[in-house]
Amino acid sequence: MARRILLLTMLWLLLGSCERTSPEEKWITALSARIEAGYQSLHSSSRDLNRQVQEFCVQNTDINVPRQQWRQTMAAWQDIQWVRFGPIVEHNDDWKIQFWPDKKNIVARKVNKMLNEPQSITVEGVANASVVVQGLSAVELLLFDEPYVTQFTSTGTQSGDQCQLLTAITTTLAANTGRIVQAWQDAQFQAGWLASVGQPQDGVHANAVSDAVGAMLTQMEKVKVDKLGGPLGYKNRNRQPNGYFSEGWRSDSSLDNIKINLLAMQGIMQNNEAYDLRRLLESKGNAVIADEFQARLNDNLALLATIDKPLREAVMEPGYRQQLEDLYQSLGALNSLIKTKLTKALGINLGFNSNDGD
Repeated sequence: MARRILLLTMLWLLLGSCERTSPEEKWITALSARIEAGYQSLHSSSRDLNRQVQEFCVQNTDINVPRQQWRQTMAAWQDIQWVRFGPIVEHNDDWKIQFWPDKKNIVARKVNKMLNEPQSITVEGVANASVVVQGLSAVELLLFDEPYVTQFTSTGTQSGDQCQLLTAITTTLAANTGRIVQAWQDAQFQAGWLASVGQPQDGVHANAVSDAVGAMLTQMEKVKVDKLGGPLGYKNRNRQPNGYFSEGWRSDSSLDNIKINLLAMQGIMQNNEAYDLRRLLESKGNAVIADEFQARLNDNLALLATIDKPLREAVMEPGYRQQLEDLYQSLGALNSLIKTKLTKALGINLGFNSNDGD
């Protein structure tokens, strides 16, 4: 009898604890685990990239092997790129992982400067250098840009210098992503971020929920304005399209990146294995917003699938113009949904200047 009473008491306490956990806390807890898994994946891919680069440089293996690993690492980054709050923004770590947009070709200029300096290229030198040369954009230049690829087949010092730089960059990238994982896992940060859920926010002071939703909007605005609008010419004074403004134009990964960005939003909204944004909206009687969000995502993914050429080529061909403009408008509709209906449904105010992406 005493044992049964003890068990009932423990169950009551457990249920009471669950009832005290708000839907917002459940979502942020699950979202934090999702973000941690994303950072872990990025770190693992970065380490593999470093290993493949070293094998390529030492054993003269096929360049397509580190190229493929670069694609996997970039994909891992695109999946978690939307997180623009927390430890990753404290030391410009997001820029260290990828420097982009790069309208003035700063990556190539900085890389060439390092290659032409008389002193040896070291990991320490790269780690202390500009963020421009520390991440995936610089690696893409060395692995995919034809003049650099040609140099790898030569026996001159340039090939050796390029390998030294490539190894130093990927070593630094692996170290930086490892540090980001640790920073996200930090118990003090996690406790503070979760505790902020219950704090009021007014467009100036954020809490964890407004952090997350604001970051979702910022990412989708970046996709629309920079990743698609840039190459379409919407950010140019002459309004002329320029395929070289595409993200990942050297590797032709631009459209893949946008797809992964959209799929990341889909994973946030609906995840059958964890408390997702749909469940949070349902708890507030706003399941219709989740349905509309998913419909908008499906529209964008369907439009994206109709573009069967690399973005750098498609924006220069009149035959693709309507498809690209339709996608641009569809992205705008998704962003408007986040900015108005989703924020209202969750009772948050992002403020005027925080996440417009303009």
